[in-house]
Amino acid sequence: PTLGIPKEEIVFVSGIGCSSRLPYFVNSYKMHTLHGRAGPVATGVQLARPDLSVVVTGGDGDGFSIGGGHMPHMARKNVNMVYILMDNHVYGLTKGQCSPTSRQVMKTTTTPYGGLEEPLDPIMYMLTYGATYVAQAFAGNVKLASQLIKEGMEHKGFAFINLLSQCPSFNDIDTAQTFKEACDEVSEGHDVSDLGATMNAV
Repeated sequence: PTLGIPKEEIVFVSGIGCSSRLPYFVNSYKMHTLHGRAGPVATGVQLARPDLSVVVTGGDGDGFSIGGGHMPHMARKNVNMVYILMDNHVYGLTKGQCSPTSRQVMKTTTTPYGGLEEPLDPIMYMLTYGATYVAQAFAGNVKLASQLIKEGMEHKGFAFINLLSQCPSFNDIDTAQTFKEACDEVSEGHDVSDLGATMNAV
């Protein structure tokens, strides 16, 4: 509504997971697709109907595990869409397995001694593959998160927004406070063309 986009001109596309339920709560066109395949479906929507606003919602497992092979291509092709990734560092819907962004200290039923792999950094990943709008916020900071989503929707090209979202049911090491402290506000007027400085700050 803030952008004046009629509900019939916006399409929400999601995969599978807790975060992928979001389209059910939005009064718009929507598609609940296969696990990890929201990006390709959304790309098809955007190519067929470039006049529509396309928003993808998903989680860290949906986007960077099963859907991980699609992410670099959406970024490098600069597909005109907003990808909102709700990153809780765990597989929540399947009850608490390590995800690609889980910290190695996380002990789960499938990793009782902690994770083996280094966690993937969604921001660094997207910057590396050339996404033209990259942002991150703590989901509890509603004002900033809303502002970033608005900016992403105004952006022409691929906009990636990582929303750190705690999962109190299955992730007891990444609390709301942990995620809140992980987000530094970028100063106004920063040089968006200085990729090196941005990557060094991450």
